[in-house]
Order: sequence, then structure tokens, then C-alpha cells
Amino acid sequence: MLPSQRPPEEKKSSGFFTKLMKKVDACDIELTFKNKTPEDMVPVEDRHDFTTQRMYVFLGDEPVEGVLELKPKGKLTHLGILIEFIGVITVTGNKEEKTQFLRAEKKFQADGGTISGPTPLPFNFDLDKEHDSYRGINARVHYFLRLKIRRSVVDVNFKEEIWVSRLEEQYQSLKDRSEDKVYNRETNFSKGVGMEVGVDDKLHIEFKYDKKTFHIRERIVGQVGFKVAKLDLHCGEVSLVRREFIGVGSNQFFETETLQKFEIMDGLPVPGEVVPIRLYLNSVPRLTPSYVNVNKIFSVKYFVNLVLVTGDGKRYFKQQEIAIYRRKGQEAPTPMVINVDNLQR
Repeated sequence: MLPSQRPPEEKKSSGFFTKLMKKVDACDIELTFKNKTPEDMVPVEDRHDFTTQRMYVFLGDEPVEGVLELKPKGKLTHLGILIEFIGVITVTGNKEEKTQFLRAEKKFQADGGTISGPTPLPFNFDLDKEHDSYRGINARVHYFLRLKIRRSVVDVNFKEEIWVSRLEEQYQSLKDRSEDKVYNRETNFSKGVGMEVGVDDKLHIEFKYDKKTFHIRERIVGQVGFKVAKLDLHCGEVSLVRREFIGVGSNQFFETETLQKFEIMDGLPVPGEVVPIRLYLNSVPRLTPSYVNVNKIFSVKYFVNLVLVTGDGKRYFKQQEIAIYRRKGQEAPTPMVINVDNLQR
């Protein structure tokens, strides 16, 4: 069953405008990102912990720049201060495995010292973030900023995660079909994608749709045409399926989840009948771009799945892979639950 409720949002202490604050035993820590406002924060839902956390969004080539300010409670003696920017892929299966694919650091007072008043620690990590942030069934991609103040007794630690979205240039110039208002377009699929389902001489159908590459708020337009229909068909449905592949070669395994499905027919169709199909991707929860061999650890693929069910329960399947990408303005993650009242056609 698909989730029907959004995870509750974690509470954070916040200052004015873009500041994030954390109180620890030795000092208060205040984080400010340069050129970021509260409007740049998005809710990120975690299906495993069933929590929602607000994060700042950064593009793949955008510098992570700002200031961490320390406000000690009295004098703070330390053995060195370190700010790190880290990218990690976490994979779960039989056991949890973490792979660090990105790391940069900046040191302050590396030989130690004493802080007795507000101390700003500027940072600027200008490096390419080659993977999207991701929350899947068995794979996750995290980026976070980490502060460590080394002390002789107990270290002071602070960590703040950000959300990274990449815009692949090769897709940005593709035509946006969601802006096409010609709704009788499904009568011509000569340049589209087609697949056929046949069962001896009892069933022959054609499933066609307009293309194979879509952005995450586009619509899939297609049709199912029945040439021969002698089976006792009970119903038919179309679904969007995500398949998450973990590993490579003989050690690879995958998880499949149906993100959305709807019934396209009920009962036996008449030969020659055509059933139109429209699947609006902006109504699909947890939708992400397609990913190919992320750091040689995991991949994410999407399929349009056609299922026909006979009166005695037999099921006939046909599926076609599609590619999904992100356009500018679609940097925020898709929520686990879609509010249909807010959808824009």
C-alpha cells in the first residue's frame, strides 16, 4: 500500500533569515549559507525514519559557501578545528555499506588555541557534486557539512545536510509536452514508441505513446488499440514502475515498486477500439530522474507497464523503459504524498 500520510517535520532551531543554530555544551554554533534564503529550503522526506527535514538546495555546480560562527560559553580551549564537506552513498541489503565519493576540508587553528568570543569560520567548497541527492528503497545519496572541534575531553560536533539537484544539459533543450494544449494529438503516433502484445490468435493489441524521455512534471500520452480480442478480458491497467538496481554483475539485485497505476478498461473491448491514455507525472509520488550506474553502485530505471487480466485471473504483461529527467525549476524532491488540489496541468 502506498503511504497516505506525510512524515512529520523535524524541528530545528533557527535564527533570522538564513541562519541555522545549534546549542551544544561548549558553545553555540550558527550556520549561514551565502546567497541562500528560507525560500531555498525544501522538505526532504525519509521513508525509513518516517521524518521530514528541511534542507537548502544546491545545484551540482554551485559552490557551497558560507560562515560557521562559534559563540563559546566562556573560554573554549581546543586542539584544532575542522570543517568538512562530504558526499556519501549508503546501500542497505544484507548489511549497510557506506561509500564516501566526495570530501573537501578546511582547517582553522590546526595547532590548537583558545576561543573566548564570537568567532566566524568562513568556508567555500567550490567543487562539482557529480550525483543527485537521493532517497530510495536500498540506496541513499547524502551531502553534508560537518564541523569538528577537537578537545582533550569531549569533541564538539555539528552536521548539516544539504540537498543537491543536478540539471543535465543534454535534456534542457527538449520540448516540454506539458505545455502542448492540442489534446487530439494521440491520434498520430508515427514518431512515437510502440509495443505489441499477442497471445496466439486470441489477442493482439498495440500500445503506443508519444516518446520515451520525459521531465518529472510532464505527461505521458498514448493509446491502446485492440486488433484482435477473443480472450475473456476482465480489466486492463497501466502503471508507472520504478526499479532500483544495487550492485553490478552476478551480485546485482533490484527492488521494484509501483508508484502509480490506473485502470484503462473494464470488460471485453471491441476489435478496432482505441483506449486513450494520459499519465500526469506531476501526480506521481516519490518520482526522481533516471540514474545510470551511480558511482558504480546503483541505478534507477522507470517503466510504463501494461497489464491485462482475464476473467480466470491470468495476467499478461508488457513494459517499456522510459527516461525521466529534471528541468530547471524542478530541483526540489517529489513528496511521498501528492496534494492533488495543488496540481498544475
